[in-house]
Amino acid sequence: MKTIPARRRFTACALALAGALALGTTAPATGARADAPDARALTVTRALALPGNRVYPESMATDPRTGDLYVTSFSTGAVHRARAGQSEATVFLPSGTDGRTRAMGTEADRNGRLRVNDANGVTVYDTADGTRLARFVGPTPGASLLDDIDLTPDGTAYVTDSLLQLVYRLPATTIEDTIASGATTTLTTGFDLNGVVAPHPEGAITLNGIESDQTGRYLITADMASGELFRLEPATGGIRKLTVTGGDPVFADGLLWEKDQLWAVQFGSDGISRLRLSADRTSATVTSRLTDPALEHPTALLRRGGSLHVLRSQFGSATLDLPFSVARVSGI
Repeated sequence: MKTIPARRRFTACALALAGALALGTTAPATGARADAPDARALTVTRALALPGNRVYPESMATDPRTGDLYVTSFSTGAVHRARAGQSEATVFLPSGTDGRTRAMGTEADRNGRLRVNDANGVTVYDTADGTRLARFVGPTPGASLLDDIDLTPDGTAYVTDSLLQLVYRLPATTIEDTIASGATTTLTTGFDLNGVVAPHPEGAITLNGIESDQTGRYLITADMASGELFRLEPATGGIRKLTVTGGDPVFADGLLWEKDQLWAVQFGSDGISRLRLSADRTSATVTSRLTDPALEHPTALLRRGGSLHVLRSQFGSATLDLPFSVARVSGI
């Protein structure tokens, strides 16, 4: 494991991210719990190595059919893949694929299709060979930052726009029609959170992580700038801010929703929070919050092989802990 000076070739997106995080990095000290006076430390170990010294990983997704893990690179636009059981990833889609130099959120489905966000759009690929299947662009290219993406059980994708406070909706039927026609399709707005999201400095990263429940009835999305969480209801278009108790605001990046538990990684504090959701999903209580510098600025998390896995981005780190990696985490 070697350490080299970090490359600081970040775009305006990264600078905006840093500005947003500066608004809310308050968190308990390393290893502190939000729900108990006796501090307990996280256990953080390397689960998967990512090749290259410029990866700065942003998001990850598991293929529900095969167990393969896909990881996007914010700094190069590449997408890496680790086959089930492997401890080192390889490049699946190289930097520059379809002109992409930044890769953000990603999600895989049961039909062998991988969705990859860049700042301006979403591209769908065949996981068998990397063939491009479809392309969807935001209505205002250059003014948006398409960040996270999540799929509901019916195959509809929801994409957060971190600069415009929008959540775009991409139905499965639209994907099929776009593949069949070969045309590029414009994303449509599913939820407009302008006027709902708290005021913030111009250019701040707001909406980020988004997660659906197991039924697709609700989604929860996070505002990184304010630390607030919002419940979205696709059937009605309803938007409701969650009442969060039990500690400081969450300032979440990536989210993971499992039954009545919501997990959130916090980039600015090297932290993970666990929240208990109310039955109607209108409130949440922080039941545990732990921080550890070994998380190295986490941006995404998921459960793989029964264990929590966290993506260590190292965005803004003065030195790099190579290779970039996905960590296995326990203790929370």
